[in-house]
Amino acid sequence: MRRLFLFAAQLALAGSALCAPFDVDGDLMRGIDDTAKSLDATVAKMDAKAAAADARALVDTFARIESHYAETPETADAVGFAHHTQELAAQALKAIEANDFDAAGDAVAQLTRSCKSCHEVYKKD
Repeated sequence: MRRLFLFAAQLALAGSALCAPFDVDGDLMRGIDDTAKSLDATVAKMDAKAAAADARALVDTFARIESHYAETPETADAVGFAHHTQELAAQALKAIEANDFDAAGDAVAQLTRSCKSCHEVYKKD
């Protein structure tokens, strides 16, 4: 079931790359949260294939989020949060590809904190 969800999320992201505008909404953020939780779990299980897929999905998504917020002057801080989180997902991916799951776990923990920091500023209840 989780693999089906990830496939659907990746398919949706690929499809959204072809159409504009890119909307950062609650559904997208819940999908990111699910993927980040999956990444944490797959890193803990040392499942390199699934963890790499999760990390790649997050790298791609945060690149799109960064571009989205770069077009909106009143959300300049969000550009920095998205860029930083994308870099952390890329660090996790690099560590996973090197089979360094300790480093991957550290990057995932930092990624989670980066998400929370952005939410403290931008998330509306």
